[in-house]
Amino acid sequence: MRRENDKFHLMKVFHEVANNGSFTQAAKSLGMTTSSVSKAVHQLENSLQAKLLNRTTRNQSLTDSGRQYLNTAKLMLGQLQSLEENIKNQTTEASGLLRITMPSALGQFFIAPKLHTFKKAYPKVQLDLVLNEHLVDITEQGFDIAIRSVELPATSPLYSVQLGQHQQKLVASPEYLKQYGLLNSPEQLSSHQLLVYQGPQIKPDWSLYYQQQLFTIQPDACFSSNNYYALLMAAKNGLGIANLYQYMVDSEIKAGNLVHILPNWQQSSRKRYAVYQQRRETSAKLDRFIAFTASLFD
Repeated sequence: MRRENDKFHLMKVFHEVANNGSFTQAAKSLGMTTSSVSKAVHQLENSLQAKLLNRTTRNQSLTDSGRQYLNTAKLMLGQLQSLEENIKNQTTEASGLLRITMPSALGQFFIAPKLHTFKKAYPKVQLDLVLNEHLVDITEQGFDIAIRSVELPATSPLYSVQLGQHQQKLVASPEYLKQYGLLNSPEQLSSHQLLVYQGPQIKPDWSLYYQQQLFTIQPDACFSSNNYYALLMAAKNGLGIANLYQYMVDSEIKAGNLVHILPNWQQSSRKRYAVYQQRRETSAKLDRFIAFTASLFD
């Protein structure tokens, strides 16, 4: 049985024969033998059960069916060529809609403020950024990529790459520290006003380490929220000590609005991963966005 996709080959051969007015010229154009071209046209006519060409030893002409088929063949072959070019361009030129999802704070404080540089570099990419606090099924909800803090299980059909990592810092306003005093050790945290984030995938305890020492506290919150911006504002306004990611507070520390507390005591880094459905090399927009996001961690 002849494969159905052979029809496009037969159509292309007929199109060349009709345009060139010669089996020989069509064969040269297609890199085929004249007998193969003649055989292809016969196969097409047999499959259609219609004569497309009137042939003599000296010339050839289109039948009514041949003219009708040629007009439609031109349109279909043109559309096929355009489709193939568009698909090829997707792997070489960054363009089209890119749907992205990530945690709200990461997007609000770290990624979104820098997206204008990506857009300027790749103006043909349309960005759709969705911020949320839950793990999203990117296949079910139609996202191209998700930025997560949770590593994929080995059995996942998705692709993943680590982008970088972030650390948290204990911070408070100068006004708060003037009123309540500086901290010299993490044990003193229990006697201070603590501003605590409560959300999914976040451990309730604060763990700090210095050299071989480890200190862990279950913070007793005087103010808690599932929104990091609210905690940042509370810290800046002198309500207490907050444990916030570096990208939220570094500029505030530099400006003198917040003070880094216990700077010698570190916290474990929170890794960030890009999770996506298709291989990077098959989508220029996806590959460029992953590279751009990873560069933000450098």
